[in-house]
Amino acid sequence: MPDSKAKEKEREAQLKALREELEVQMEADLAEAGLPAPLLRPVPSGGGSADLSPKRVVEALLFASAKPITAPEIKKVLQGTGAKEIEKLAMELRDEYTREGRSFELIEIAGGWQIVTKKEYAAWLARLEQQKKARQASHSALETLAILAYKQPVTRAEIEELRGVDISGVLSTLLERAFVKIVGKKEVPGRPFLYGTTEKFLEHFGLKSLADMPQISEIKTLVERAVKRDGVGDGPKGDRPMVLVNEEGLSPLGPSPVT
Repeated sequence: MPDSKAKEKEREAQLKALREELEVQMEADLAEAGLPAPLLRPVPSGGGSADLSPKRVVEALLFASAKPITAPEIKKVLQGTGAKEIEKLAMELRDEYTREGRSFELIEIAGGWQIVTKKEYAAWLARLEQQKKARQASHSALETLAILAYKQPVTRAEIEELRGVDISGVLSTLLERAFVKIVGKKEVPGRPFLYGTTEKFLEHFGLKSLADMPQISEIKTLVERAVKRDGVGDGPKGDRPMVLVNEEGLSPLGPSPVT
């Protein structure tokens, strides 16, 4: 039994020595690369434009994290500072944000700390997220529509193979907005639907017929004019958007503005 305890202590001592050796080596590597090493040991403030005090390091870690950080996790990064000291610094930051009336606050959650926006600003944040989703949906719809326009009649699976993502939601939207219609079924096992563009598609993009669409060789000379109109595109109303396809894949290009 005594031998077992002695071996355990010896192993712990070896691990501690190895950690210290690795830290020294990491600091040396950072110094050789011309980078500071604040992650291993706390750096006192002063001597530079940035405040590198432990309090600001804790703030930086909290700010950069997308999930709550616990005191032990911060301690592993900010070595030399105890868990109680870290909690004290977190409390100081929380009081500082409250005192200065910041739009965000520091809260305790899931056993750790996290910087979050105050609930009073939820409406503005929701608007921002809606705009992001609208832009993403618009871009996705234009890419899908471009592939379909140049490859029609085409199946959903064929479009998905080119885009590399599921398009069921986008395709449903295009069908609802009458830019796309079912034009038949492909004579293969399962007989999947074939999709093509509609008269509304031609009207929206200012085309007399599909023959008026820019040729693949012309696409690189065209300028992107995307517009948020009828739920498709981003840009000022009145332009006619198009995301076209070139030999190497999709190209976010479109026809010149229609005057």
